[in-house]
Amino acid sequence: MRNIVAIGSIAIDDVETPYGKREGAVGGSLTYFSYAASLFSDVALVGVVGKDFPLEVLKDLERRGCCLEGVEIKDGKSFRWAGVYRKGKEDPDTLKTELGLFGEFNPEPPESYRKTRILYLGNLAPSLQRALLEKIDYEIVAMDTMNHWIQSHRKELEEILPSIDVLFINRQEAEMLSGETGSYPSCLKLLKMGPRTVVVKRGEGGAIMCRENEVVAIPAYPVAEVIDPTGAGDSFAGGFLGSLASGTGWRRALAIGVAVSSFSVESFSVDRLKEISREDVERRLNKIRELVTF
Repeated sequence: MRNIVAIGSIAIDDVETPYGKREGAVGGSLTYFSYAASLFSDVALVGVVGKDFPLEVLKDLERRGCCLEGVEIKDGKSFRWAGVYRKGKEDPDTLKTELGLFGEFNPEPPESYRKTRILYLGNLAPSLQRALLEKIDYEIVAMDTMNHWIQSHRKELEEILPSIDVLFINRQEAEMLSGETGSYPSCLKLLKMGPRTVVVKRGEGGAIMCRENEVVAIPAYPVAEVIDPTGAGDSFAGGFLGSLASGTGWRRALAIGVAVSSFSVESFSVDRLKEISREDVERRLNKIRELVTF
């Protein structure tokens, strides 16, 4: 049995923030997730890239204990995204989205992936997420979504929610999907829509988790300079589920997600995630603990 099977995008990004610009940066939800989760657990990846993708990144993930049997390398172009983060704005202005091979992506997990403790469905069309639930035997299934699916595929998205154990969603998307205002009311409303656990990612506000008879809120770790917010939510999910797969409890997993995502924003791309260790995460956890002790 696998510990984590994760399915999502592997991409090349052109990113500009108030702190600079990076062209041809490694990106994609699966990439950020896997670097974060592999700090705590082995991860089996399902994705697709073109031959334009830097293969040394895949080799690096393998060295970290990730299985790439489910990653296809094909003739064609990798998923490419370009965006600008303006000062004072949380969300980027998208300049370019070229799906490339990802536009035809129809995930087919290898036979060795068909049984896993945790299944993570990255930001995919709800129809693909539903199909994957039938292909893999799992103990816990978690998923992410985005405003595009909420706006254009709401019915399909709502139909899959009762099958989900953990829903990761950011504050704006939570309000959009729930029709509520505020993270906590949105979290409670989404819980009633079917998922066993709802985790609302709140950026500088940390994160809030709602489960049956339990609400937990963790503040963000204070970061002096947010160099690049791209992938912070995917890094959060990776830290959360990676630690959960290693035997960590739900409350601590939430705090670990917050800590790992705080590293992610300190550099462009996955550069900072490549550098850190579990000991670094533990030190930051202790700082977060100090923030809520009085």
